[in-house]
Amino acid sequence: MDILGIAGFVFAATALGVLVYERRTDVLYGPYIEGRAQPRRVAAIRDPARAFIERLNWQARHVIYLASLA
Repeated sequence: MDILGIAGFVFAATALGVLVYERRTDVLYGPYIEGRAQPRRVAAIRDPARAFIERLNWQARHVIYLASLA
């Protein structure tokens, strides 16, 4: 029974992630609408976090590349 519960949770999480991604990339909703301003509070929190995550991604890429050479 536990396996079915875990599988159901994974399926639900994946489905929810796909819905969020599709809504974010939708041209009628997403940031593609000209003149749509981001709320200041959200931007103040998101921008530094996004920069930090992008920096970690680049560092991880270098580490993975060096590990693949070994």
